[in-house]
Amino acid sequence: MNIINYFRRFCTKGAVITYLSLSLTCSGLFASAAYAGPADDASLGTQTHAGPGQEAAGSQQPAVVNSFYNQVLSDPIVKPVDKYSYGQMEQDIYLLTQRYPGKITLNVLGQSLDGRNIYDVVIGNPQASKKILIQGAIHAREYIVVPLMMQQMEYLLAGYDSGTYQNQPLSSILNQVAIHFVPMANPDGVTLSQMGENGINSEELRQTIRTAYALDTAEGRTSLDYDQYLTRWKSNARGVDLNYNFDAKWADINPELTHASSNGYKGTSPLSEPEAQALAGLIQSNSFSAIISYHAMGRVLYWDTEGNQKAAESYDMALNASAVTGYSVLSSKGVGGLKDWAQKTLAIPGITIEVGRSVCPVAFSEYQAIWDQNKAIPALFANYVLTH
Repeated sequence: MNIINYFRRFCTKGAVITYLSLSLTCSGLFASAAYAGPADDASLGTQTHAGPGQEAAGSQQPAVVNSFYNQVLSDPIVKPVDKYSYGQMEQDIYLLTQRYPGKITLNVLGQSLDGRNIYDVVIGNPQASKKILIQGAIHAREYIVVPLMMQQMEYLLAGYDSGTYQNQPLSSILNQVAIHFVPMANPDGVTLSQMGENGINSEELRQTIRTAYALDTAEGRTSLDYDQYLTRWKSNARGVDLNYNFDAKWADINPELTHASSNGYKGTSPLSEPEAQALAGLIQSNSFSAIISYHAMGRVLYWDTEGNQKAAESYDMALNASAVTGYSVLSSKGVGGLKDWAQKTLAIPGITIEVGRSVCPVAFSEYQAIWDQNKAIPALFANYVLTH
């Protein structure tokens, strides 16, 4: 058995829904075009909308030449490619723990329905009082964000000791903040979107997916052929849209849709799905100062929800993110999403960052621009929570 298979088997055993912490800090072993996000009619325009009583950010922050994220890594582990997969992500996480012992902590939050681990990678001081969560790919076809987050992680690790951000040592920031990355919250859905039905191991889940296609076709929810339908899949392998599976006006979401679907089905109850349970458990176990959710597409930033207990703070986060990404700020009031639930129920400020322009799955030709726009986000918000 090779060492990566051993690592996978070791991490998987006994990690069904419970929070399993595998600390590696001291170890060397270890149908139609659709927009994605809180509102499916995201504008591709460039107008930035201000919140109540505030002015919108209007210019992009100039790059700081000596910042850690502008350096060239001589031998990077993470090599972004089209359809960067769960297996590639898992192996790269393992290799990062080997190269940067003492700077990275790995947790397995639980498992997906088809048996894939949901990873939480912590960079910085895991005991710090200030913590932020950056999560992505809760929607299957939005997997362009996975290599982005993996590169963000590697650059933080590579620059930890000698890098700078805003002319201060990166180590000074990371020693005071824990940055939690969940780069692939929906690993089954991503695998289905990338590889088709054959990427799913369970015959029961494959049958659920076929049934979803038959019903969506019969109801006019899609006119795509089966393969294209799977490519555009957003849900988990049970046909539940995970970003509608949180208790934020959940009852009001698509009441007419009562069956598994490629998108839009909220599930039988809030947190009915193990992937949503894993994220909720992580958030409830930590006092996060901020949450950033990566989605695709539209090059926009969402910051609000009905009953948002942290509206002013979330809007301020959106303005700060807009200054470095150049993305528009929209106040669309999302429902049922992770951000919405955290803002409404737990009073945690947060934003959703929608990357890319092309219809999902976002064309890989956009990746370099997405990286350039988003490479500073982790350090930006690590520094932000220290000063707010």
